[in-house]
Amino acid sequence: MARVPYVEKENVTGDARALYDSFEKQFKVSRVPNVVKALSNSPALAAKVFPLANYFMNESSLSPRRRELAVLILMKRLNCEYGFVRHIDIAERVGLTKEQIDNVGSYSTSSLFSDEDKLVLRYAEELTQKAKVDDDLYRQVQDRLGQKEVIELTAATSFWNMMARNLNALQVELEPGGR
Repeated sequence: MARVPYVEKENVTGDARALYDSFEKQFKVSRVPNVVKALSNSPALAAKVFPLANYFMNESSLSPRRRELAVLILMKRLNCEYGFVRHIDIAERVGLTKEQIDNVGSYSTSSLFSDEDKLVLRYAEELTQKAKVDDDLYRQVQDRLGQKEVIELTAATSFWNMMARNLNALQVELEPGGR
């Protein structure tokens, strides 16, 4: 059970109403998900968080496939079921197979992932678990992806780490029907 009440759209006004309308438009959804409803208990916070999510989803130069690899591994390592499940459809839309998604947790020994995939996964995993990455890994990722991409990968990984920790602490529940 969620630790905070979900703020339902029909009960919001003003800035919160604008946030809900904006979220539905930005993410092309007909219903605001529970993560929005939970964080909307602090409308000012939610008004800052979701435009940043939109940046990573729609404006960042980071390849969507790389982004989703990072999101899936960090959600897996942080035991964030909500975040992992919510990103399955997104990951499939950007080219990850069901088998890759199902095996992301064992990527290092899997033949389903390319060397580049494994590098991105390792980077996001290490940043998630250690809150830093060693010099050699950073250099490898920068050499492979370029400076701008490693910055975007770092920021996206950090953003979804924040989201996973919020989801877990607030015990946000999956919407009926799962994904």
